[in-house]
Amino acid sequence: MTRGGKRKGAGRKPAPAGTAKVPYGTKLDPQVVEYLRQCENAAETLETVVKRSKAFREWKAKSG
Repeated sequence: MTRGGKRKGAGRKPAPAGTAKVPYGTKLDPQVVEYLRQCENAAETLETVVKRSKAFREWKAKSG
């Protein structure tokens, strides 16, 4: 069975500019960690909570 080779247009396409995720590590309260471990996708849960916060929306409005 062949594995193929490099072909024009093969492979994953790059993410649009400004949409790639950036690794970020921080310390959290043990209860928050326990909750996040129960979530299906902890990163998505955190991102949703932050983006829905008033502080984030105000910051985003000021920064563009």
